[in-house]
Amino acid sequence: MTTLPERLRHDTRLLHEQTEQLFYTEALQHGTLSVEEYTHLLRTHFTFHQALEVAIDRHPVFFREYEPETRRKTPWLLDDLAHLNEPVPQDMPELFMDWSPVSLLGAAYVGEGSMLGGTVIWRLLQNNPAIQPLLSHARFYRGYGPDTGFQWKRFGAFLTYEGEAHPDEVISAAAQAFINYQTIFLRNQVPVL
Repeated sequence: MTTLPERLRHDTRLLHEQTEQLFYTEALQHGTLSVEEYTHLLRTHFTFHQALEVAIDRHPVFFREYEPETRRKTPWLLDDLAHLNEPVPQDMPELFMDWSPVSLLGAAYVGEGSMLGGTVIWRLLQNNPAIQPLLSHARFYRGYGPDTGFQWKRFGAFLTYEGEAHPDEVISAAAQAFINYQTIFLRNQVPVL
C-alpha cells in the first residue's frame, strides 16, 4: 500500500521539478548564482513561509504536534535579509488564507521539503565565490542542521497521522503550494534594467 508521503512525492514530482528549475538550479549547481539571485531566493522563501506560518497559527489545536514554534523559518529569513540590507518583502497573506488544516498539511509538506533541499543548496553555496563571503551570517539554508533528517521524519509521521484520511485534499493542496511558490518567485523578481 502506498503511503501518503509516497503519494505526495509521486503526484507532485513534476511541479517539484519545475519549481526547482525555476529557482536557479543550474546557477546553484555551477557556482554562478549571483548575490541578486540569492537575495531573490530569500525573498521568495520569506513570502511563502510567512504566509504559511500565519495560516498554521490559525489552527493551534490541529497543529499542536507539528510544533510550529520549532519550525518557524521567517526569523531565519528576516536575519538573512537584514544582513544583506534588504527590505522585508511585501507579504501575501491571501496565499493560504482560507485553507483548511488538512490543506495546510499539503503546504507544510512543501515548506518542510524546502528544508531538505536547503541542505543540498547550503553545500552548493559553499562553492560559490560570490555567495561564500555572505554565509558566515546566513541562517535559512542551514535549516535544522544535523536535525534535518529527524525533523523530516517527525513531520512525515504527523502528516500521515493527520492526513491519511484525506489524501486527495492533501495532495491537491501540495500541488497548489508548489504553484504558489512559483508565483511568489515570479512576483518577487527584480526587473533587469
